[in-house]
Amino acid sequence: MRLGLGLFVAAVLALTLTVSVTASASPAGSSSASAVAAGKKKKKKKKKSKVLTVCKHGCKYRTIQKAVNKAGKKWTVKVKPGKYVEGVRVYGHKYDGLRIVGTGKKPTDVVIEGTNAQGPGGLAQHGIEGKGVNNLKVENMKVENFASNGVFIHGEEGGCNGYLMKNMVAADNRSYGLFALNCIGGRITQSTGYGQGDSAFYIGETPPQDDPVRTELDHLDGHLNVLGYSGTNSKYVDIHDSAFYNNGAGVVPNTLDSEKFEPNSDGTIKNNDIFWNNFNYYLPDSPVQTVSGGLGCIDPPNNTICLNYPAGIGVILFGSQGWTVEDNNIFGNFLWGSAAFSDPFNSGDDAISRDNQFINNTNGRGGTDINAVDFFADGSGSGNCWSGNTSSTFDLSSTAGLTDAELYPTCPAPAAPNDGASNTSAGDPIQVFVDLVGVVSADPAEDMQCAWTEHSHPAFESYTPFEVSPGPTC
Repeated sequence: MRLGLGLFVAAVLALTLTVSVTASASPAGSSSASAVAAGKKKKKKKKKSKVLTVCKHGCKYRTIQKAVNKAGKKWTVKVKPGKYVEGVRVYGHKYDGLRIVGTGKKPTDVVIEGTNAQGPGGLAQHGIEGKGVNNLKVENMKVENFASNGVFIHGEEGGCNGYLMKNMVAADNRSYGLFALNCIGGRITQSTGYGQGDSAFYIGETPPQDDPVRTELDHLDGHLNVLGYSGTNSKYVDIHDSAFYNNGAGVVPNTLDSEKFEPNSDGTIKNNDIFWNNFNYYLPDSPVQTVSGGLGCIDPPNNTICLNYPAGIGVILFGSQGWTVEDNNIFGNFLWGSAAFSDPFNSGDDAISRDNQFINNTNGRGGTDINAVDFFADGSGSGNCWSGNTSSTFDLSSTAGLTDAELYPTCPAPAAPNDGASNTSAGDPIQVFVDLVGVVSADPAEDMQCAWTEHSHPAFESYTPFEVSPGPTC
C-alpha cells in the first residue's frame, strides 16, 4: 500500500512540474486562455468586396440595375452572359469610377435589350444612362433596340469628367449608339455601331475649356447609320484609326442651335478609312429610319424650301472651326469625299467655316474607287485650306468671280479676309444655292441620290457595299 501511495505522489509531482514548466514558458502574467484571446484580437477584419456579380440564374443579383443600386465609388459590376431586358440608370457622383463589364468572350454575349424594357414612368429610353457621374466605365456588352440611345453619359446635372466606353456594340437604337453630352474628356474605343437613326458615335455640347481635356475616339466601326460620327458643338475631339462606311455620311462635326456651347471646334480626323457612305436612308425600303426632322426650311419669294441632311459624303465639316482632316483614306463616296460649309441660318451666326485644314489625305484608291468629287467648299468663312492630298478633284461650279485658288487655297491659308473667302457664313451663290441647296432640298428627300455619280466598288478587305433597292426614280 505504501509503495502504491509513493507512486501516486510521484506522478502528482511530475504533473505539477510539467504544468509549472509549461506555464513558465509563457510571458509573465499570461495564460493559455489570454493568449488565445490576444490572437483573436490580432485577426484583421475582412474587407467588404467591391465586386458584384449579375446573372440570370444563381446570382444574388438578376438585374444590372439592382447591382448598381448596391454599388459605390470605384466598384465593379460583372455581368455574366445573357439577355437583360432593362434600362440601367447610374445617377450621381456616389458612382464615380463605377465599372460595368460583361464577362463574356465577346460583347454580344451580354445583351442589354431595349424591346419591352421598362424604366420609371414607362418605356426605357437608354440601355445605360450615366448622369452627373465621373469616369463611368462600360465595357464588353451589346446595347440594342432602345427608344433613344444605347449608352448615354451626360453631365448637365452635376458634371461629367471622363468616361470609358470600350469593346461595345450599339445596334438599332432610335437615335444614337454611344453618346456623350456635356462631358470633359473621355474615350470611346474598340466599339461598333450600326442601325442608328442618327449616329453610331456622338460627342455633343462640349464645355469650353482654358486647358482642354481631349476626347478620344479610336478603333471604331460605324456603318449603316444615318451618320457614322456626329458631333454637335463638340470640341477637343480626336477621331482616328477607325472605319466609317455605308452610312448616309461618314464623319460629321457640326454646329447647331439645338445644343449649348456653339460652335464645334478644335478637332482632328486622322488615319481613318472613310468610304462608301452612300446609304439613302430616305428610301421607303431602308432598314433604318432617320430620327432627324431635317435642317429646317427657308422662304425665298413665292416658295418654301425644306432642307435635309445630305447623303453620299465621307466627311462634312458643318459650321466647324479649327478642324484638321489628315492622312485618311477617303473613297467611293458618290457626292463628295469631303465638304466644308457654313450655316447662314444659324441664330447668332455661330456656324461659320473657319481655319479647317484638309491635308495629306488619299482619295479614290488610286483611281479604282473614286469619290464623285474629292472636295467641296461653299466659299464662306476664312482660313480654310487644302494641301498634299492625293488625288484632288474640286467642286468648281462657281461663276461668281472666285478663282479655284480662292475657293481652295493651299495651306497655310492666307490671312483673312484676303483669301477670297467671305469671312462670313454667306458663301459663293453658285456653290451654295446650286450645288449644296440643290442637293439637300430634293423633294422627296430620297431624290438627292439623283445628284450622285455612281459606280461599282472593287473589293476592299472584308467589307461589302450596301445599297437600298429599289432606288429613286430620277
